Amino acid sequence: MTTRRSLLLGGIGSVAAVAGMRTRAGAAPALKPVKVVIPQSSVFVLNYLGGKDAGVFAKHGIDLDVDPRPFAGFLAGLPGKQCMAVTYSGIDAIEKINEGLDWAIIGGGLTVVQNVLVPKNSPIKTPADLKGKTFGTFSTGAGSFKCVRAALIDAYKIDVIKDTKMQQVAGPALTKLLESGQIQAMMNISSLNLAAQAQTDKFRVLFSPNDYWKQKTGFPIVWAAPLVAWRSWIDEDQARAKAFAAAVKDSFLWLEQPANLEAAVKNHGTLAGVTTPQDVAAYKDWLQHRNMFMTDWDAKSVGAQWKFLDVCQRTGIISKVPAQDKYALFAES
Repeated sequence: MTTRRSLLLGGIGSVAAVAGMRTRAGAAPALKPVKVVIPQSSVFVLNYLGGKDAGVFAKHGIDLDVDPRPFAGFLAGLPGKQCMAVTYSGIDAIEKINEGLDWAIIGGGLTVVQNVLVPKNSPIKTPADLKGKTFGTFSTGAGSFKCVRAALIDAYKIDVIKDTKMQQVAGPALTKLLESGQIQAMMNISSLNLAAQAQTDKFRVLFSPNDYWKQKTGFPIVWAAPLVAWRSWIDEDQARAKAFAAAVKDSFLWLEQPANLEAAVKNHGTLAGVTTPQDVAAYKDWLQHRNMFMTDWDAKSVGAQWKFLDVCQRTGIISKVPAQDKYALFAES
């Protein structure tokens, strides 16, 4: 015989079970942790940290951990698996793929915003005049430097490694050397290069690799830092990888809004190397009008990037071009 007590307990148990189901069904899914190692004094400080502050990554289910480092430390992060996906030095990534690392390119990223700069009153008129001059860069291992080198060889037949007196100098000191005349031309890390370019009373643009490639293909060069990931990490959770790629894209789009840029600079400008009103104005200009980021990641835009890899192979920057269909993932048709 069913007793009042058993009915009561059964009813309580049913109510509790239903309540538990409702709680589980209504609860937000747990965020998936993703760590990124990024370079200090770069725009990535603004889109990753600023985007995290604004909830851009959380909206996509990503719990982002950001580790800003000096450039050499940033370059070591992805190969050492201190992070498994990040906007990484693009040509360096291709070289590592050619050496056997199982990486893939899963999204767009920073284009080659680093124009080659010379002092405003420099007698250097064209890139061909760089021959025999002293050329400074923050890192010959940076994807942006390798892209500039390849574009200069393709456009003007001048190799800044072989045909100039190359100096590799830490970013903050590089602009001072150019201003003092100790070097005759430079390309610096993104934020510092843009800051120098904003000082039109001191410096002028000698060569724009992005403009060169846009004239050829309609797209800028993304190999400064596309989104790169270990294939094992992608295969482990493809939904997480796609969500992270979407979040990074949205962080770029978020930063393009002037109010968001100002908020990011207010909180992280010193770390990003963006510290003056002129710096902010230069960033606004680039973000809104000059393709600082390439957010398209479809067959046409990816095809333009693989054509640039053909240039890199032809000019000896890379040994071979990895197969596009195998190493460009998540590209839309």
